[in-house]
Amino acid sequence: GGDAADDGAGADAPPPEADASLSAPPLVVVGESTPIEGPTPTLRVTAPASGATIRSGAVTVRFRLRNWELASPAGPHVHLILDDEPYVAIRDAGAPVDLATVVGHPIAEGTHVLRLFPSRGHHESVKDAGAFAVVVFHYGHATEGFAFDPAAPLLTYSRPKGCNVAGERVLVDFFLSNVTLAADGHHVRWTLDGRTGDISAWAPHWIEGLREGSHELRLVLVGPDGAPVPGMFNDTTRTFTVAAACG
Repeated sequence: GGDAADDGAGADAPPPEADASLSAPPLVVVGESTPIEGPTPTLRVTAPASGATIRSGAVTVRFRLRNWELASPAGPHVHLILDDEPYVAIRDAGAPVDLATVVGHPIAEGTHVLRLFPSRGHHESVKDAGAFAVVVFHYGHATEGFAFDPAAPLLTYSRPKGCNVAGERVLVDFFLSNVTLAADGHHVRWTLDGRTGDISAWAPHWIEGLREGSHELRLVLVGPDGAPVPGMFNDTTRTFTVAAACG
């Protein structure tokens, strides 16, 4: 895979003209939202209940999804986010989800925030308020001083994450709750490998011209005055990779 491609990079470097397109700085460009065919999807979490305290044992997540057919191993799915971790793709709406199993680690004691929303096969989120669910629950006990208001403006980072195939555009996607974007209002400020720009439309965006390797993207919800909007998830940074092939 990637190791073999890297081995000869020094000895067999491409001629300068072949690499010219990669020398330009990457661009974040706005795309078109994929239209929804048929009724708008809705998602509601039925367990855990908002505000519930789970004393011990497994945390089981159940949700009710309508007007959105899931597919496995690829195709439409649901993005599940625990706290500020990268999302996990859920592909069976009917099966109870063992939270520790899907996120890959035990659930720490204290207060947690769970967010879910449906996604297309290429990971573009369904951008409708009824398709988004947020639940605050406590494991063992509540965290003292935990301050999260689900009715306040909220930015939920979705993409990019993980490995992305070189030569293809990289999706930038997020979910917005309780706020709208406008050129002279709230917007999302992105910082990609040190370069910064603003997003003023809630639509999928694309990064073009990324080199292979590791990259870092930061998304911050900012107000009309340009100041960050308070909120524990409104400033999120993720590291992702671009590679010749993703296993």
